[in-house]
Amino acid sequence: MSPSSHSESSLLLWVVAAIVAWLSAYLFIGWLRRAQGVSGWRSVRGPVALASAALGAGMSAAMVLAMSAEGLAYALGYRWLAVPALLLGPVIACLPAAWWLSRSQKLPALFGSGLMLAAVALAVQVGWVSAAGLRPGVTWQFELLGAAAALTTAGFVAALWAAYSDASREGANKALWRAGAAAAMALTLIAGQELVSSSAALQAQVGSIYLRQASATWLCLVAGAVVPTIMAALALDLSLRNRTRRHSSRGGGFVEMTLPKRRKRRRRYRAL
Repeated sequence: MSPSSHSESSLLLWVVAAIVAWLSAYLFIGWLRRAQGVSGWRSVRGPVALASAALGAGMSAAMVLAMSAEGLAYALGYRWLAVPALLLGPVIACLPAAWWLSRSQKLPALFGSGLMLAAVALAVQVGWVSAAGLRPGVTWQFELLGAAAALTTAGFVAALWAAYSDASREGANKALWRAGAAAAMALTLIAGQELVSSSAALQAQVGSIYLRQASATWLCLVAGAVVPTIMAALALDLSLRNRTRRHSSRGGGFVEMTLPKRRKRRRRYRAL
């Protein structure tokens, strides 16, 4: 592969990783909006589960694409036993934060949920690097890991504040606020991935001992084609649901017609 074609493929993977990160953040914010203010476990569990699944899957997919987009001189592979844990683990780990945000949007909930989501994102990113089995071995730079944790926490808290502030609930620009909050969360996720990759010094490694197990090529195919396709369909479904709800709230449904009551005529009888 020539250097120009390799750089083009790396840029494409970066773009796809950013799209996946934005779609996952958009679905997370959107589905939690539907769960907020709704009482009853049966009405809340569906949106909360979808929000957690979207963000957790987006974290793993974006990291897989970002590592392959580094332009490494060696092929990547991952340990088979670690792949299911890294795919399902963040989905489950995002549930407490999603549930908390569905019940409260005050400052303690925004900060606490942002901190928990940042911890999940950092664990997922470190987990994928560790699952690659890099040689001669990763020597972590904890200063960069600390910077990644601080940046991810601040970015997630700011994005959640923008997503659930008063400006995002009322006014003509509320859709722009939510899209901007999703973009801020996606950029935070991508920036955190870059810091984690830099702290692991991927360019200094020479190979992956798990190359013959879970190939990065197949994982990139799933993360770059299957995952964004499913997320785009879910985003379209969410947009249609929101449009239907707004239409119903404005009186677009059936209106019950009632006829005016006829007044009874009183008859007066003369006394004999």
